Amino acid sequence: MKIAAILAFSMLVVLANAQGNYKKVCYFANWARYRNGSGSYWVDKLDPYECTHYIYGFAVLSNVTYEMTVYDPWADIDLGGYATFTGLKTKNPSLKTLIALGGWNDSAFSTQYSELVSDPVKMANFVAKALAFVRQYNFDGLDFDWEYPGDPGKPEDKDNFTTLLRMLRDAFQPYNLILSMAPSCSSARAAVSYDIPALGEIVDFVNFMAYDVHGAWENLTDHHAPLYRRDFDDDSSDVIVSESVDYWLDQGFPPQKLVFGLPSYARSWTLADPNQHGLLAPAVGAGVAGQFTGLKGFYSFYEICLFQQQGMTVVEDPTGKMGPYGYLGDIWASWDSIDMVVAKVKYMMSKGLGGVQFWELSLDDFNGHCNLGLRPFSKAITETLGGTFPTPGPTPPPPASCSASSQGQYYADPSDCAKYYQCVNGIIYTFYCQTGLVFNSKINQCDWPYNVAGCA
Repeated sequence: MKIAAILAFSMLVVLANAQGNYKKVCYFANWARYRNGSGSYWVDKLDPYECTHYIYGFAVLSNVTYEMTVYDPWADIDLGGYATFTGLKTKNPSLKTLIALGGWNDSAFSTQYSELVSDPVKMANFVAKALAFVRQYNFDGLDFDWEYPGDPGKPEDKDNFTTLLRMLRDAFQPYNLILSMAPSCSSARAAVSYDIPALGEIVDFVNFMAYDVHGAWENLTDHHAPLYRRDFDDDSSDVIVSESVDYWLDQGFPPQKLVFGLPSYARSWTLADPNQHGLLAPAVGAGVAGQFTGLKGFYSFYEICLFQQQGMTVVEDPTGKMGPYGYLGDIWASWDSIDMVVAKVKYMMSKGLGGVQFWELSLDDFNGHCNLGLRPFSKAITETLGGTFPTPGPTPPPPASCSASSQGQYYADPSDCAKYYQCVNGIIYTFYCQTGLVFNSKINQCDWPYNVAGCA
């Protein structure tokens, strides 16, 4: 028991060192469990030490009662989605687990959010029921994801939304609950949707959605999360992530409350002419659906790796203003590489912001398709924040001899990170990773040192 307690404490220390004083906010999409084959992802895959804050997406708003409602009762309640998610705190008491309300599908094509905030009676009832919802299911707070006040809706949504958030804050404070929200990174939309100085006083933090600037809703290809202005960007209309951050800070928003967003996914197009495959190339719609995600115009980080393994040409930006793009036949996609993740986290730190959030966990490479170790996107964030990813404990030594039950099993050498063993037909064979790599017993292959605790 003492050993287990010491190991648990050491994991907390490593995580604290990795995150420093920054938040690492990780979204979880409950519909990922329905994806094909090995793309399926559920709460049982979550590591309680990976992030400082987990956000479960989504609860939805009833257009009848205007109250928070469970989105998928079978998965969220019957299969224990909520309970397992919030139960991660039993292993890591420092972890915060929030429930997100809204999202694109629930709020972008309807007016129930605008109707809610336009009626004081509806708002009072919503706040009371939201507080009960959060407490009933053992969440530590609410992340409000209305996309977007005033669009669609009414001009007064901006002020009414501020009023609702203030009511939520007042209701949450006696219970020490967290209130966050997820705004668009468009400055033009912010002018319509958000009272930024007021938000800075009301919410605990915002999860700044610094992505989806471009997509297949446009007929020209482009990177969907450019950090800095490129030569061809229009001075007035193009959304540039760094300039959007500056806009919020110039409006008086506290930098420590702005949590910078990263996309662990690509946006894709179908090229009108495969021979025209650069930036701003003509497109005729969304790219073909991903093998696992099954959505046109959208690929997970690991699906991009699979495309590269099929021969996708990748073009890096030598100026570092945006992540790479790639093309394969008539498929064109843009995404943030690991190098760009590192650059953006460093940018966040240089601006004195409150941390990093990313959308979302199931889109990271949790199966090792990219040959970068497990969850390379998430781990790159942690590593750049100043630490290494925690592991459960010491590596067990290899067996003295092979038994029938150990046939084919791999074993890491406890004293040499590059050395490992495999039992084959009753014989223990010794292997060494190539220079610069170490053996990772989680995936049974050689890996980068920073992915293996004690080997960096």
